[in-house]
Order: sequence, then structure tokens, then C-alpha cells
Amino acid sequence: MATFQALFYLIAIILLVVAALPLGTRRTRGLGLGLLAAAFALTAFAAPTFDAAF
Repeated sequence: MATFQALFYLIAIILLVVAALPLGTRRTRGLGLGLLAAAFALTAFAAPTFDAAF
């Protein structure tokens, strides 16, 4: 389970870094990637709950 959490936290960090980069001219790109990163981080945070439920 620790590997699952670590992988999802790593994905969340990478997505946050990419969201912060000034790429392209679209303003909503960072917002979408930031929300996706938050979803990955929340899933990683809740992983022990998933493990206890199953």
C-alpha cells in the first residue's frame, strides 16, 4: 500500500509542477492540471481507508 501512496503523491507533485509552468496561451490549462493533481493527492491520502475497507 505504501507504494501506491508514494506513486500517487509523486504523480500529484509532477502535475502541480507542470500546472505551474507558463506553457501555451490557454489560461485554464494550469487549473485543470491543478485539480487533477489535487484528485491524485486526495486519493493517495485516502489510500489507508481503501485498504481497511477491502
